Amino acid sequence: MPNKFAGMGLMFALLLACAEGSVSDSGSVYLPTTYNPTSVSAGSNSNGSNSDSDGSEGDSDGTSEDSSEPTTSPPDPVTTNPGTTSTPAGVCGDGNVDPEEECDGESLVGSTCMTEGYGAGTLVCGPDCKLFTDGCYTCGDNIVHMAEACDGTNFNGKSCQSLGYGGGNLVCAANCKSIETGGCTPLASCGNGVLEGAEQCDGGQLGGQTCVGLGYDQGALGCSPSCTLDTSGCETLNCAGQGEFCIFDENNPQSNCCPAGVKDNILGICDIFICF
Repeated sequence: MPNKFAGMGLMFALLLACAEGSVSDSGSVYLPTTYNPTSVSAGSNSNGSNSDSDGSEGDSDGTSEDSSEPTTSPPDPVTTNPGTTSTPAGVCGDGNVDPEEECDGESLVGSTCMTEGYGAGTLVCGPDCKLFTDGCYTCGDNIVHMAEACDGTNFNGKSCQSLGYGGGNLVCAANCKSIETGGCTPLASCGNGVLEGAEQCDGGQLGGQTCVGLGYDQGALGCSPSCTLDTSGCETLNCAGQGEFCIFDENNPQSNCCPAGVKDNILGICDIFICF
């Protein structure tokens, strides 16, 4: 009985081997290999190794493949501040009044002698683009400005005696443009046509004096019946002397420059800003 069952067991094993496996030449029975999907990684090749056909780990070129895309941060946006943009400084003389200028050329931005605190006169723009107020004045403030012969009781150092009279008081014209000598008294000896004593003049004898020599700009000097110099024919011009600032006018080069020979002007013209 035992041999019978042993033979049946062997036969059953052979049949099973034929159905599911194979028999080796040596008589050993090879059981079929059971496939286990969990034992093979997703990147394994048929030989079970985690490598490509060349045996290297990664791609065919030997480099490792990273499935994640590199993260690149965008550059910071360039921030501009329009408030920091610098504006070139203006050029004095271009006719445009820039913030650092009071005026430019003929543009005075509405400024006049009156807005600058004076009563009258001519306001101009200087070569440095600053307001030039020497042509402005206020008649009655007792200050003798460039455009005035006197102001109130201020005669700029002149008196009846210094003008050749025996005494008396000078009077300033209402417009401050001339000195009136009607209040001065004549000298004792006068009318003989001979310049003598303290006389300023006598007849046609003027003692070499002229209007310009007395501080006026031009005119004809005379002699009064009281033998004092008559300056009524003299004139004070509202113009600039040699080397002084003047108003340039291309259509009238003399502008406010005194004529030749007046106030030491040689040519009597205004070269851009200076009288010659």
